[in-house]
Amino acid sequence: MTLTPPKIHQTTSPKHREDYVFVEKSNEDFTALKLISGPYASIVYKYGNVGFADESKKTAEGALPMQFDYTIIENGIMADTDSQDFIDHIGDILVVLLEEQMKQDKQSESEKMQLELEPIE
Repeated sequence: MTLTPPKIHQTTSPKHREDYVFVEKSNEDFTALKLISGPYASIVYKYGNVGFADESKKTAEGALPMQFDYTIIENGIMADTDSQDFIDHIGDILVVLLEEQMKQDKQSESEKMQLELEPIE
């Protein structure tokens, strides 16, 4: 029996306000995401734990796969939210969210450093 590696996922390049929006319910203490385009439009979900796989699961390129939990809040279209396609799609969104957060953190740190610098006389 020969095992074949899974095909490499091509990112869907999701965009905020085009492919997903943030939503929240009153009396709830979390923000969720609602997919607004594509085959999963109208599904609402939230992320749980996010991290990276252990060293033993490194790809041939040396990358560690990202792992995350998610909870479906609304699925009125009865889509298969356990499918690899769905998981890849919300994984792409998570990557975008993490990249945006890193940019904001880097910008905030840069601004903080500029405020801390003393003028040279």
